[in-house]
Amino acid sequence: MRDTLVSALMAVDEALRQLLAMARATPLTACEQVSLRHADGRVLAQDLRAAIDLPPWANSVMDGYAISTG
Repeated sequence: MRDTLVSALMAVDEALRQLLAMARATPLTACEQVSLRHADGRVLAQDLRAAIDLPPWANSVMDGYAISTG
């Protein structure tokens, strides 16, 4: 089963190449402000940063660590 999963995965370099190609193929041509309710499926025109850290402490449970046992 592990071999099937590994063979179905795409290399990071290839995934990045494909994502960048799609981004170049559909450049942003205009910006508009919409309500959060209507923002689904849209792309942010600028970076969005949280004003505060939530939770306000290091929370490794949510950081996405993985361990290989094989």
